[in-house]
Amino acid sequence: MNTRTLVLAVAAFAASTASADPTIVGFDGGDPSGFEGNAFFEANGGNPDGNAHHVNDSFGQELRTGGPGNPVNSAFLGNYGQYASIDLALDVHVEFINDFIGNPIIREIGVMLIDHDTVGPDGPAGVFYNMGLISANHNPDWTTLAFTIDDTASATIPAGWVGFGDTNASFEPVLPAGASFASVLADVDEFRITTFVPGFFYTNSFWDMRIDNVSINKVPAPGAMALLSVGALATTRRRRA
Repeated sequence: MNTRTLVLAVAAFAASTASADPTIVGFDGGDPSGFEGNAFFEANGGNPDGNAHHVNDSFGQELRTGGPGNPVNSAFLGNYGQYASIDLALDVHVEFINDFIGNPIIREIGVMLIDHDTVGPDGPAGVFYNMGLISANHNPDWTTLAFTIDDTASATIPAGWVGFGDTNASFEPVLPAGASFASVLADVDEFRITTFVPGFFYTNSFWDMRIDNVSINKVPAPGAMALLSVGALATTRRRRA
């Protein structure tokens, strides 16, 4: 096989097998791992072992990293737009979510990606994805919730997402002027796991919920993988010369 054929073969292989090792936050030993929120970070009771235990009386639950004054886990921040796709997942277990008189209720949980450099009338620009419903009936055992951002360069907000930072004439949350789905993803300053859906208001509730194995998998763009492989091959050839 000549050099050109070998280079093209390596590039094609890299493009077809582009992948990345995910970052998984398991809160091992009760380590917050760069997150904070209204949770106790415990060494036991997770899936397995460490977990973020939300047991309190509040309007909703959050885990945050990267916000103003917050600790930082850099794996969940930065330019998502440089990757072909992003996989996000978490495990959740609900002992109970009850209203103020003790009746079981259902809430939603999702991920917020926030760009603090672009600010609208209602605050920083951001996008929210609803990962699903949570309750003692939905998640009596550990449940994995997951989704993929398969077009990080989309100028419009994909189905299932909500933009926020401004409000339209119908009083619904929208991205502020100058922001797009792609621009937020290109500059993620803060990552949140939250039960606060933009545009909704909540009453006080009683919670016993655990979150574990928060993961992100950044899949490189095929072109980047191919260039990396070709560069490695060229380096190898120079060394042999």
